[in-house]
Amino acid sequence: MTQYKILFVDEVDSEIRRFERYVNSKDTGTVKEFDLVGLTPQDTLDNFLNEIRDEKFDAIITDHKLNEENSNINFDGLDLVREILNETPQFPCFVLTSFDDEAVIHGEDVNIVYIKGLMDAEDEGRANFLDKIKNQILHYRSRISNAEKELLELIKKSNTKDLNAEEEARLLELDDFIEKSTNKKSALPNQLKGTKNLDALHALIANTDELLEELKRKNTDSLPES
Repeated sequence: MTQYKILFVDEVDSEIRRFERYVNSKDTGTVKEFDLVGLTPQDTLDNFLNEIRDEKFDAIITDHKLNEENSNINFDGLDLVREILNETPQFPCFVLTSFDDEAVIHGEDVNIVYIKGLMDAEDEGRANFLDKIKNQILHYRSRISNAEKELLELIKKSNTKDLNAEEEARLLELDDFIEKSTNKKSALPNQLKGTKNLDALHALIANTDELLEELKRKNTDSLPES
């Protein structure tokens, strides 16, 4: 029984088949762990995101130069990863490339960039990359689970006493992360959405800005004319 559903994106069908052989190689010992889906990208990023958004993948591995063989594609693998992480922070993403220097320079996280040659590496290198995919998935699941536990503890605490501003900010941060990561509706009760300490903090910041502007004007008015 497979445990992890992963997506591999490349504009070249032969590269998709190459990655399928790599993942399904009996030498890796991971045949039953990964359910691999290989896709060629659509012409626009929005259309492709709409295609994959509801598929519930556990990780995404993409080629870097997605438009190298198809000039109609108007985005590359780094664009795809960037948009996925904007929508789903910390989601497991990997970029495979033959142009690692360029991908590292233009990418925002050098740790997700890997050389395509690893698919032709000896058994140890082959297994190591698949282990990294698996471990990133497990870490991501763990972060979600821990966030849900922490959120529940803060909600329980709010039932017996007022949360301070830092706790309320953390409450909203956790809720946003869980909502984006799991597609679950917000776990927060409506009364916690408009947290009073956060509202007061925002008002204080606004008043502080006004006060600083007023002081600046008074200081300017008091300067002697030259």
